[in-house]
Amino acid sequence: MTPFRILFLIVGLSAIAGATWLGYYGIGRDSSDLDRSVRAGSAGRVIGSGGQIK
Repeated sequence: MTPFRILFLIVGLSAIAGATWLGYYGIGRDSSDLDRSVRAGSAGRVIGSGGQIK
């Protein structure tokens, strides 16, 4: 193998291993303190909704 191919494999496998480790330990996931029930904006021209968003 050429040195370039060896370096490419090392870098690629390191990236995959790093992403796997980060995913396993939950680093980078969604924040748990988000309030998902809040919606901002207008109801628009929705018939029958009474102008309410939810």
